[in-house]
Amino acid sequence: MKTKALLVFKLDEEGNAVYTEDIGDLVIFLSRAEPFCVPASSFPGMYPNRVEIIDVDELEFVNLATGTVSTKTSTHMAPYYIPPQNIEH
Repeated sequence: MKTKALLVFKLDEEGNAVYTEDIGDLVIFLSRAEPFCVPASSFPGMYPNRVEIIDVDELEFVNLATGTVSTKTSTHMAPYYIPPQNIEH
């Protein structure tokens, strides 16, 4: 499997899915776990307007502004992104 392209849609005011190349400061994470997004500015080293995908045999980074897909092929025993947790003591 190799990702060649990715389409991202947002919902407009009427609930219609509209194609977008700009998700602003967000980074979307897709894996075999629940998808989630975080503001890139909240985590040092993250890049905005990007989608990161992990699966068993590949890791991809998609820059939505340029349409660039970077792929790294390797085996991942646990192809999961775990969303940030709010742990209260």
